[in-house]
Amino acid sequence: MDCVDDKGRLLAIDYGRKYVGLACSDPLRITVQPLPSIANSGRRDLVRKIKSVVLDMDVRELIVGIPLNMDGSRNDSVVRMERWMLSIKNALRLPLTGVDERLSTVEAIEYWNAMNPRQRKKYRTVDSLAAALILERYLKEH
Repeated sequence: MDCVDDKGRLLAIDYGRKYVGLACSDPLRITVQPLPSIANSGRRDLVRKIKSVVLDMDVRELIVGIPLNMDGSRNDSVVRMERWMLSIKNALRLPLTGVDERLSTVEAIEYWNAMNPRQRKKYRTVDSLAAALILERYLKEH
């Protein structure tokens, strides 16, 4: 009998005012795949779109990037993010973990600049690449 420990997929979210980047793990939480980013057209619509991804991909847990200052200190963006995280957690009823996202966008821009136009079109923005980097770091640490 083959017994596999199915931990379930993680969905990483890189929140942005214009676009929200998404990346998902495989069910065993080994690999990471950037997903197309979604336009941020308001809280209600954003929750609906994220919920659709969660249901389609059978996501079990959310990982959200927290925009700490470079020295690790908190700022107004962190406070706003924590409020948003609470609302998304309540709306989706899933475990949610906030993780440090420092430098993920800088790294994602480097990858983005190396991509060909077809690859860029698939992801629309650099935000989903940043979400993938956030998720990769999280998986390495856990």
